Amino acid sequence: MNSMTIKNLLVALVFTSTTVIAFAQTSDAEADAVVNLLGVQKKEAVAKLVSVSGKDSAAFWKIYNEYHQKNLATAKSRMRLYEQTAHAYGNMTAATADSLAIKYFANRVDQEKSLEEYYKKIKSATNAVIAFQFYQAEVYLLTLIRASIMQQIPTYGQVQAASKNK
Repeated sequence: MNSMTIKNLLVALVFTSTTVIAFAQTSDAEADAVVNLLGVQKKEAVAKLVSVSGKDSAAFWKIYNEYHQKNLATAKSRMRLYEQTAHAYGNMTAATADSLAIKYFANRVDQEKSLEEYYKKIKSATNAVIAFQFYQAEVYLLTLIRASIMQQIPTYGQVQAASKNK
């Protein structure tokens, strides 16, 4: 596994993930395009992070593709949450903040349940080592993507502090 290749893929993945915030308001077609591009880049990174060959490779990628398809809605939902959060900054109320937090919790829970479900499917079709590699790769990439996006979006507290300093 070439560490430079992985680094290049990760840079591309982070770049794509940060384009999510560039869209103040995305259409469904734009959201689909961004999520699909991110998915393609993520799959390339997973291919570098998960060591799988032979019959296990066919089983793994079949299940991974199913996982990816199932999680498109969760990814688009998270993208919409980032947009809703940015739009709410102009008129944040306690009810809005609570609603957003509850949606973020639900999105995270959905993603974690899906990871566990597909870990089990991959383990059953291949073995626990490959399934664990899948889990590690997904958590690593999801964390990287989230961190990259969150670095581009100020927290509400930062926005409030900046507006008071004007």
